[in-house]
Amino acid sequence: MHFSSLIGPCLALAMLAGGTAVQAETAAGSYPSRPVTIVVPYAAGGVADSTARLLAQRLQEAWHQSVVVENRAGAGGLIGAGLVARAPADGYTVLLGVSGLVLQPQLVKKATYDPFKDFSPITLIARLPLLLAVPKAGAAKTLPEFVARGKTNPGGTSIGNYGVGTPSHLLSIMLNQQAGMDLPLIPFQGSSQLATNLLGGQISGGLIDSVTARQFAERLNFLAVTGTQRLSGLPDLPTFRELGYRSFEQDGWLGVLVPAATPRAVADKLSSELARIIASPEVSAKIESMGITPVGSSPAEFAKVMRTDFDVYGKVIREANIRLD
Repeated sequence: MHFSSLIGPCLALAMLAGGTAVQAETAAGSYPSRPVTIVVPYAAGGVADSTARLLAQRLQEAWHQSVVVENRAGAGGLIGAGLVARAPADGYTVLLGVSGLVLQPQLVKKATYDPFKDFSPITLIARLPLLLAVPKAGAAKTLPEFVARGKTNPGGTSIGNYGVGTPSHLLSIMLNQQAGMDLPLIPFQGSSQLATNLLGGQISGGLIDSVTARQFAERLNFLAVTGTQRLSGLPDLPTFRELGYRSFEQDGWLGVLVPAATPRAVADKLSSELARIIASPEVSAKIESMGITPVGSSPAEFAKVMRTDFDVYGKVIREANIRLD
């Protein structure tokens, strides 16, 4: 084959690659040129919805372009997430996801998405630590006391969670296993119902999210918190990790994702803009006021969190044979 015969195909490939790069750069430069929709796969009024609306307002101010929040609740977040997974990969349909995004496909056979193949992570907005809460009148004042009571009186001790297959439920299983207990795990329909039963003394303890913990902080005692560091608002509360429990570094989280084939330049532009917004003192303070911890991570950092959660919780799901269908 003569060298000259290679010139045409090589030139064509080079032009194609160059054209693709230029198109991506152009797309990022003009993005967004029309309204952006943030899909929240849960009902209005919750922390995911409130966070999405806060970010939408700030993005709209920065871009001078309409940013709409659309609530598509149902099936534990599967409906909204599936909608975004199938949306055009152009940056105009964005998902406000929660940690359940990586759990649902392991709990439901007919899940409509793959969290890694169908999405590109943009940024981890905030973490929602989970706290082991007990009634104020409860006998246990520390986690070791709670465990000791659970071992000596398992029939009179229980742990509540805010739903089967949630991080609250899975971490309760892990606590039972690592502490050598066999306590009943009582599921409730959400954090508010869990907190109500804690306040009424119907259960001995429960793993509640930081948003709910903030609401009832004066009426509950807290024994330990997930994550790698103590909460700024509760500096005397130890982490599970400090107390010798493994794999309790996982928190709940809120994050932004886009369809997997979204041009990298567009995804990077969205990521940097959100990181800037989350880092601003005013927005950071508003996020903290909801009871969650602002982060504003890179896409790679967010991807690592998703993979760790998938693996750690997935192991518990498989070993306990938990299914929602």
